[in-house]
Amino acid sequence: MKNKAGLFRAVLLITVLAGALRIYAAKRLFGYGDEPTYMKVAVNYANILRSGHYDMLASFDQNYEHPVLYKIIYGAALLTQPPINNFSSEQLYFSQPASTIDVAPWVMADRYVSVAFGTLAVMILAIINPLAGLFFAVDILSVNYTSVVYLEALPLLTSLLCAVAYLRWFDQVSKHPSASPRINGWLAVSAVFLGLTAASKYIYCVVGIVIVLHFLLALAQRQITWRSLFYLLGWAVLAAVIFFIFDPYLWPDPAARLSQSILFNINFSHSDLVVKHPYPFSQPIRWLWAFSSYFSFNPRLAFIFDVDALIFLLAALGLPRLFQHKRFFFYWLTVGLIFLLVWNTKWSQYALIVMVPFCVSAAEGLFTARDLGRKFLFPSESAASEERKGGE
Repeated sequence: MKNKAGLFRAVLLITVLAGALRIYAAKRLFGYGDEPTYMKVAVNYANILRSGHYDMLASFDQNYEHPVLYKIIYGAALLTQPPINNFSSEQLYFSQPASTIDVAPWVMADRYVSVAFGTLAVMILAIINPLAGLFFAVDILSVNYTSVVYLEALPLLTSLLCAVAYLRWFDQVSKHPSASPRINGWLAVSAVFLGLTAASKYIYCVVGIVIVLHFLLALAQRQITWRSLFYLLGWAVLAAVIFFIFDPYLWPDPAARLSQSILFNINFSHSDLVVKHPYPFSQPIRWLWAFSSYFSFNPRLAFIFDVDALIFLLAALGLPRLFQHKRFFFYWLTVGLIFLLVWNTKWSQYALIVMVPFCVSAAEGLFTARDLGRKFLFPSESAASEERKGGE
């Protein structure tokens, strides 16, 4: 009972901290990057929703390269504000806090949506791993992109929930294979969140690849039965159905529009804009190591803590322990990093696809540092402890 009370207090404090840091940043950050693009789309979606012509959700094709779910949610949030006909890039100044400009009510309404999803993601991670949740709460890369009108916060949350539900299912089915029909609800929940992830931003579906990899390795190691393969196929089908339902842009011509959207992203990775930003192969590592040193954002006072380098060092230190104790998160971090390194477009926000396993690894790194400290400061006690473990 005491442990549950302690966990509740820890999760509450970490969640409050995460929300406070994101609200603080949302109010102080200048407009930048793709915010004008997503605000323009959100205003158009808000006007479609106000008009009641919901069939236009399927015909509206502005910014078609990304799935539309999160942009529709941004549009729905703008229904809390007076209607405006359109939003121009010039209205979101890159030289002063977004909370002080003429269109602040509209921009801040959507920034707070991002804050809410980002804070929820921190809370979920803190529930399963408080230290990882704490690192997730304060990491500047995470705070930045879950405080502005970007497409990161929602798929960051849904990809985490997809993984959590799958792990809950896997834990139960690997221990009680005969009871699997009764616990496949967790796998269904995982599929739903994977579909929502795909309907928000494609790149976060790397978690689905990791789930398939983890499942197949477990199958090869006979941790689960071959019958479970049919459940995984059902999981994939349900995820695809949810993706289709929540991405109205696909409805008129699913195959053509999906290929058009995906091909845009592939072609964009070789576009002039990407060529003009010749980031090195290792740039994703730099984003994780010291985002504030490699990215120009204003003002820097929008962020209270800058401990990204420490989190990175702990994450690197925790890799062996992550592989030993939390294999799924090790796969997630590895597969995600491989994708980030290989993919030609190396925008800083893409690094968030590995933020969850990265923070879990940092938590493991803190335990590793503790153990190394004990060995260094109290070698005799550490030796005795190892002997006891060996005797067991």
